[in-house]
Amino acid sequence: MKRSSNLLILTASLIAKDAIRYTPAGLPVIHCQLHHDGELSEAKQIRQIRMNVEAVAIGEIHQELLTMDLGAEAVFEGFLTQKTLRNERLVFHITKITLNK
Repeated sequence: MKRSSNLLILTASLIAKDAIRYTPAGLPVIHCQLHHDGELSEAKQIRQIRMNVEAVAIGEIHQELLTMDLGAEAVFEGFLTQKTLRNERLVFHITKITLNK
């Protein structure tokens, strides 16, 4: 397997979450929507960034997402992948959540 990097770290608010469902293998899954609002520097200019991101938590990490209130802000870590081979939309797979205090 070819070694590569695919790591996304995003500070965002939880704006929607679906009910728990289970994969055919029995893993718990929660789909959610995250909202990022911030500023970044690009080409020596400040750029305002506002976006919604489709995300999913699979396995044990779903517990943290399940207990989060809508509107709560956290640092989400994970990776991006296509939803399916036929659907080119990107989905953020959450592997770690650190709540902002």
